[in-house]
Amino acid sequence: MVITKQDREHLISELSIELHAKPDGGNKNLIAPRCPYCGKEGGKFGIYIGKETDKKKLFVSHCFSCGHTTKDINQLLEDIGRSDLKLVETADFRPITEQNPFFQLDDENEIDDELSVVEMPEGWKKCFKNPYLKERGFTSDDYDYFPVGTTRGLNFKFENYVVFPIIDNGDIVGYISRHIWSKDKIEDYNRKARRAGKYEIRRYNNSMENDFSKLLYNYDSVIEDETDTVIIVEGVFDVVALTRKLELYDNERVAVVATFGKKISQTQIYKLQTKGVKTVVLGYDGDAVEAINNTAMQLNEYFDTFIAYIDLPDADFDSMDFWDIYDVFSSNLKTPVEYKLNTIQL
Repeated sequence: MVITKQDREHLISELSIELHAKPDGGNKNLIAPRCPYCGKEGGKFGIYIGKETDKKKLFVSHCFSCGHTTKDINQLLEDIGRSDLKLVETADFRPITEQNPFFQLDDENEIDDELSVVEMPEGWKKCFKNPYLKERGFTSDDYDYFPVGTTRGLNFKFENYVVFPIIDNGDIVGYISRHIWSKDKIEDYNRKARRAGKYEIRRYNNSMENDFSKLLYNYDSVIEDETDTVIIVEGVFDVVALTRKLELYDNERVAVVATFGKKISQTQIYKLQTKGVKTVVLGYDGDAVEAINNTAMQLNEYFDTFIAYIDLPDADFDSMDFWDIYDVFSSNLKTPVEYKLNTIQL
């Protein structure tokens, strides 16, 4: 049946109050902290409130914990004890495809965002000065805002590495460990080591307890219902450099996070949604055109999405100066469509 704009707004308001639900960042789903069917907490229950399409029907609800789906708004209202809100006609929703209207999972019924707490490498201790990090432009503010340390020669597996903890809701859930040698020096050493049958050096020596597709570096800087815009970059040093150069240390409206590579997972999208993020700016390296197009298409389903169009050769935020970065964000933000048109290979 046709639901009027007035009925729609009234139902959204009443459901929000009844279920203590809040809209996600893209204002396409109401996310309730507790499922009314299984009682599971953690924001697993959603009600679709976005634009109705063939595959996405208004007020369809689903729990990603117990898998319960309710296609009929009147049935949902009855189930939560609000029969007084039932509409006159019974909604006739066509069958939902396996792709749910929330978070768009492919083959799974539940978003797996469970994380275990991780111990830092033995001997690790936070540092406040380091020759390698000084070369990378680290300042005293960077050390304060982005904990980093070394094992101080007490752990041969992490000798000559700088190690950044990955923090989620105050817990250490992983770490990124970066060797202080350049990529070329490591490759040259490893060629000689292979011939001599010696131990090879890994550029990164990261934690393995939690899948990195569940993690976002600097996630705790995204403040629920306060941070409106998130800039998404590839790695730790991009986060630090962009925060420093744009002076975002204490900015509660804008934050920078890293996805640990040139792609984003449904779990990472979900984590940003639950914080109420509305706008994302994709800041992957300028040479990652295909990855940017693919990731922008994913993000555009849930957020107002823009792309920081870096048209400088071999440039990233870590290597760019303030004015280059300023030019990108002041005059070179593209929508996904604009970016695609700008990068078509003729």
